Amino acid sequence: MYDGQEFLRDNRWCLSRRALLTGAGAVGAAGLLSACGAGDSPAGQAAATPGSVLASTADVPVGGGTVTGGVLVVQPEAGTFKAYDATCPHQGVRVGVPRDGVITCPAHNSTFAVSDGSRQGGPATNGLTEIPIRVDNTTITRA
Repeated sequence: MYDGQEFLRDNRWCLSRRALLTGAGAVGAAGLLSACGAGDSPAGQAAATPGSVLASTADVPVGGGTVTGGVLVVQPEAGTFKAYDATCPHQGVRVGVPRDGVITCPAHNSTFAVSDGSRQGGPATNGLTEIPIRVDNTTITRA
């Protein structure tokens, strides 16, 4: 959950730049900004390539999802799987897994529909980019 001071990125809690600068002072914090900076964003990591196994169908709960290789795989309704680039179009932060049918970016609370990746609210101006996938029995791969 994002409370304006810290947020979850890649399963690690990170202070916002504002909180870090306020708490540590601009000069002392300059070296610390890289702790949760661009290197942790999806843009800094290799994305799954076509043919890559993304998940098992058992790993993707109905109404939820999982992030792997920079791809968010979701199951909006039983037996229907979709995938989106896990990068928020606002500032490139990795989005979280859906809760109650909504995908949320932890940095600035942009929200997206799990059913089609469309923008619902927040500072992002576009929806998430859909990634083509193939489901074979219980394996989900990038098409």
